[in-house]
Amino acid sequence: MHSLKADLHCHSGHSKGDKISVEGLNTPKEMVEHAKRLELDVFALTDHNEFSGVKEAEKAGKESGITIIPGEEISTASGRHIIGLGLTEKISPGKTVDETIDAIRTQGGISIAPHPFDLVNRGIREQARKCDAIEVFNAINLDKFSNKNAKKFVKKNRMPTVAGSDAHCVDMMGYGVTEIQSENNVGSLLKAIKKGKTKIHGSYVPMIVIQYWTLERFNESYWQVMQYIYENYNTPKRAVAEKLLALTKKSPGKIDYLFKGLTYTGLGAAMFYSAAKNARKLV
Repeated sequence: MHSLKADLHCHSGHSKGDKISVEGLNTPKEMVEHAKRLELDVFALTDHNEFSGVKEAEKAGKESGITIIPGEEISTASGRHIIGLGLTEKISPGKTVDETIDAIRTQGGISIAPHPFDLVNRGIREQARKCDAIEVFNAINLDKFSNKNAKKFVKKNRMPTVAGSDAHCVDMMGYGVTEIQSENNVGSLLKAIKKGKTKIHGSYVPMIVIQYWTLERFNESYWQVMQYIYENYNTPKRAVAEKLLALTKKSPGKIDYLFKGLTYTGLGAAMFYSAAKNARKLV
């Protein structure tokens, strides 16, 4: 039995978005190599509705001595997310929560409820009790109330817990680490998670990293975002959005002070909204 450090929620460049096509910035190999530099023992690749990066991650894992858990973050029919760990192939999005969990278990995997009470409603909230474990610390849930509600939910429902960096680039990795008491192989790791043989280590991703990731995504998805603005925004809103998007091309530079201000303003608004929401109704 070993005490193994794992990052169980990571996205590579194989993760794609709808409005902004680029989600992850690095290749699976780059992320595995960074896991080695962080002295992690275990790395789970959980791309959004994708399984195509797993082979590259597994090859890099063999070269780096990192145990790779093949996974996927799957969007349900309602747009909520469930992570499957220990998968053998892709699970298509668009199923119900129950169907998604059944598909994970059919492959011999385990289901994780990531960021179950996040502000943008990508978590499955109370349906998290149907999963094998719940993510009680997500390193980019910067409002903090989302993670606090997850911990309250676990205390009430007595579920196994994990942490997740929800890393979308190498600089985000290692902030949400799950320490697992297990033998160092995928089967044993999954069993240990289900049995709750875990310890949570978490700190929040720094704002400067969030800002860097956001700007890189906009720059790499520039024309797709511009098209979305043109097709979906009315004239006044479109003009403002187009000018702000154009400013991303001037980064890095003095313009970064503006983006830093916008980043902190957005975080402040999110924290205020979360506090008000939780004052009305606590989990």
